[in-house]
Amino acid sequence: MSPDLRLQRVLDRFELVSGIGEPREGTACVVSLAAHLAGEGHTDRPACASPLVRAFAIPVNDHMPRGARQRLKPFAPRLIGTNDGLDRARAEVLRRALVEAILPAASGERRASPPDGGPAWRRAGLVRRLRTRLLRGALLRRIDGLLEEAESGRGRGQEVELAGAAGDLLALCGRDAWDEREAEWCWDQAIGLLDRLCEVDAQGRPGAAVGVGVRAGGPALLETGS
Repeated sequence: MSPDLRLQRVLDRFELVSGIGEPREGTACVVSLAAHLAGEGHTDRPACASPLVRAFAIPVNDHMPRGARQRLKPFAPRLIGTNDGLDRARAEVLRRALVEAILPAASGERRASPPDGGPAWRRAGLVRRLRTRLLRGALLRRIDGLLEEAESGRGRGQEVELAGAAGDLLALCGRDAWDEREAEWCWDQAIGLLDRLCEVDAQGRPGAAVGVGVRAGGPALLETGS
């Protein structure tokens, strides 16, 4: 059986869930699934994966709707080998995405609530609406501060924190979107950014897209025999 087919059969046995999951029950998050494929056991802190990519992927994984979350499954093998010392280059990709697309949308250039105060707005309730706005505002301020420090040269070592905040922001916006179209935009942004973070090559530049199975081959995968 080819490695790609073997990998696909392993992936097919898993459902991505919120939280670390339980491999014996066929559940995992995208990061713990990468650890399983790499033979690192049951953990969401695998040595094979970039800390920056991990920090971004976990909140996105945990807050995606169940069906949409399965779109992350092909990234599990791609996470393997990303702990390659290139997180400064990935941080630049992340900063560019934040400034050009994510922050303008999350800051209000996309609507913060239905213009007609529609059913979703009314059902949410005052407490939830206020909580969402407060959380979004806090995340925006935190990200703005981290970006300012990076621009001034004082942000060295904060790349992972920025990635986690970006993942939290997209997760919040997607989870609390007022309609399916807005939610889909948020999850598409998250998936597209995760793709670009995984693509950074040995020269620290975005590389060609990597298909399922190309970077796989960890001990757990090779020993499955199925």
